[in-house]
Amino acid sequence: MQKRIEYCTPKAVKAAPDGPDWILEIKMDGYRGLLQRDGDRVRLLSKAGLDWTWRYPLIVEAALKLRTQHFVLDGEIVILTDIGDADFDAVQATAATDQCAALLCWG
Repeated sequence: MQKRIEYCTPKAVKAAPDGPDWILEIKMDGYRGLLQRDGDRVRLLSKAGLDWTWRYPLIVEAALKLRTQHFVLDGEIVILTDIGDADFDAVQATAATDQCAALLCWG
């Protein structure tokens, strides 16, 4: 796996850019995470570089089920409510529990 990968840095704008060269991200209330898979090895890192693989095991399990063996995904770790809103308090409280966290990924 690569040692250092830069996270995408979203910025707020008044209007979304237009055109095929733009990727837009809707900001969800969670933690930024980097999911790295190299064969059977999966790591989930926080933006500060902390290893959160242990903290969100369901994200790791989902990564291992994908056919692709080598990838890096940059996204937001969130827990969604029944109506689809991000629940930041639940993300903070989740640590290897049965509550499902998701890594919403962008480009």
